Amino acid sequence: MAFGNPNRRRASLNVGWMLLALVAASFTGAVLGLIWQSYDWFGGEIEEEHVTVEEPTG
Repeated sequence: MAFGNPNRRRASLNVGWMLLALVAASFTGAVLGLIWQSYDWFGGEIEEEHVTVEEPTG
């Protein structure tokens, strides 16, 4: 015994549109992340790391 009317049309889940929105959001996020990572916020020069080596005693 089936429940409900078998002739009634089911509501569309719009899976295709959800997939398209997910792909668009992921690419947009990736592009914005790369821009954010490469952007120099304060316009200063890159700091150089100075490594000093201690002389061994003995």
